[in-house]
Amino acid sequence: MEKSETKMFGRYEILSELGRGAMGVVYKARDPQIDRLVALKTVSLWGQEADEEKEFRLRFMNEAQAAGRLHHSGIVSVFDVGENPENHDPYIVLEYVQGESLNRILSREKKLSLERSLKLAEEIADALDYAHAQGVIHRDIKPANILITQEGRAKIADFGIAKLNLAHFTIPGRVLGTPAYMAPEQLSGEGVDGRADLFSLGVILYAMVTGHSPFQGTSATTVCFKVANREPIAASALDMTLPPQLDAVISRAMAKDLNERYQRGSDFADDLRILQQSFKITSSTTSRRTSTGTATRSALIGSTSAMHPAAKVAAAGEAVRYILSKARIKDLILAAATVCLLVILAAQLKLFNNRPESAIRGPVQVNSAATVNLDSSLPSQPVVQAETVPTQAQAQAPVPAVTRKKKSSAKTPPAPAKQIVIPSSTLELGVQHQFKDATLYVWVDDKLTLTLPLHGAAQKKLVVFNGVRGITSETMKIPAGKRVLRFRALSTDQTVDLSKTLSAEFVGGDTKSLSVSFEKRNSSMRLSWQ
Repeated sequence: MEKSETKMFGRYEILSELGRGAMGVVYKARDPQIDRLVALKTVSLWGQEADEEKEFRLRFMNEAQAAGRLHHSGIVSVFDVGENPENHDPYIVLEYVQGESLNRILSREKKLSLERSLKLAEEIADALDYAHAQGVIHRDIKPANILITQEGRAKIADFGIAKLNLAHFTIPGRVLGTPAYMAPEQLSGEGVDGRADLFSLGVILYAMVTGHSPFQGTSATTVCFKVANREPIAASALDMTLPPQLDAVISRAMAKDLNERYQRGSDFADDLRILQQSFKITSSTTSRRTSTGTATRSALIGSTSAMHPAAKVAAAGEAVRYILSKARIKDLILAAATVCLLVILAAQLKLFNNRPESAIRGPVQVNSAATVNLDSSLPSQPVVQAETVPTQAQAQAPVPAVTRKKKSSAKTPPAPAKQIVIPSSTLELGVQHQFKDATLYVWVDDKLTLTLPLHGAAQKKLVVFNGVRGITSETMKIPAGKRVLRFRALSTDQTVDLSKTLSAEFVGGDTKSLSVSFEKRNSSMRLSWQ
């Protein structure tokens, strides 16, 4: 009786259902021959024409065999392939991974820490580099196909439907992939290689560090248009704690020109490792600054303008040593040039430290004894004698104006005595909207200056539901001068993404009022001066 209730696929015993989608069902199963837990994924061919079904079976078997050749810690292994004896639907047997998908994690946590995001992206890039070297392209890299193990490592799933590099089987009218994560060449139907997967990984990295998709829209058509034609907002503009070096890495990964994109996953992974190292340097430096009160900062991330010259040399040297250890031979020429610059800087620093006190501070003599001692140590040259006042002359005549100026400068540090204060203008924002939950971002000259949450409530009038409305206000300080202001309203569910830009002249001490409103159903944004 117990045996009759057990559902079997071939020799595999079905234990439970893990998930269900448009293509089929995923089960947790057991291989009784070796007592191993597996994931068994079925593919439904119901409703397919005979010719299409035959073509798909052939394509499915070819790609399953290709995926079965992949053996990498960052890729879910393929163990077996077969057909359901009842309806002859094909199935593929995969490694069972205890963990959860990256998509579920992002849905719960919205975004991940920079350190965790870089590490996961590095692991995915290394796995893709391996697969591409074997001639296998995934074509559908997205958070739902990235599994995170209980140990926190990333594994790429669904290589069982990846397209073999040398085979060109397609099902007419069916698009493989998710538009928001697909490369432009996939959308246009051009030839696809491993660089399409790297584009998708760039989109995932952006989503992990910002909590937002770089290409958003209310329809698949809008999303596809943005992927092909629009550059996303820099990640550091959405989160000012992110380093600008991260923007350069993401921008290269998502370059629309194939030649400007990362050519290999290993190149992508190398840059991610350098970013991780710079993040660690910054963290440890910040810890030392907290305990010792020094102002040292990282040479790779952050400004070094406030550091002592010796600290600059030390920090830069630490960064260069790491880069050299990871660099390939073709990169050593650039590294050698960097080392030469450091040597020159160190030599200049040594000369600076060894300069005599008089050369740094200038003539500060105010009594005859000091003047006599200084004169006796200098050569008898006209230019020196002209700067030195004889002892008798000092007693009878006032000190020349030039000497007094130098004396005054010796007492005052070389730092600027006055700070230039740029006058500011006040901007009062009034926002009327129909969002339940959204965020309004305001940039001033491409610098994110304001992040304003928008919350609305249901409105009723005479027992008639009039939709969701909200009103809020905020005051901003804008530097005087001609400024460009950019506004972006983004709903929490990311179904509405509106932008508007205006230019205005701001006068110091003046106050301006600007109204931000939205048309019915948030179809457009309107800016108007009050």
